[in-house]
Amino acid sequence: MSGQGQGEGCGGCGTLIVAVLVFGAVAAAAISLTALIDPFDWMPPVGEIWEDCDDDWKTSVNECDLHRRFPGFWEHAIANLAYTLAATGLLLGLAAAVSELRQSRAERFASQPAADRYREARLSIRSLTLLGAMIAALPIIVALA
Repeated sequence: MSGQGQGEGCGGCGTLIVAVLVFGAVAAAAISLTALIDPFDWMPPVGEIWEDCDDDWKTSVNECDLHRRFPGFWEHAIANLAYTLAATGLLLGLAAAVSELRQSRAERFASQPAADRYREARLSIRSLTLLGAMIAALPIIVALA
């Protein structure tokens, strides 16, 4: 009877271990992604981030902590990830707007609502392109500042 109780409790431990491993893998992928893309040139190379580090056990601080090895690491990683997500979202929106423009273009002379739909699609393309140019210029502006 006690053997059954231990087996049931182990399922919870296994789930917790898998959850921690998945969280670690997602965090490692996000760190690597932000270091690979790095539009602002703030992050160290991926190889330098993941290279072996020797911690001095005589001190109370962890010298291998990413924030200690690379000051501002997490702030820059979050900024790079936010930039990447914003640019990706913008490009996906632009792709959807181009698809809408292509569909509405074929029907633009059928009726007034179709012409309005075409005009709105063109305005959407223009707005998203302008926003994309602004996002693309952001790393240059940061580098010059």
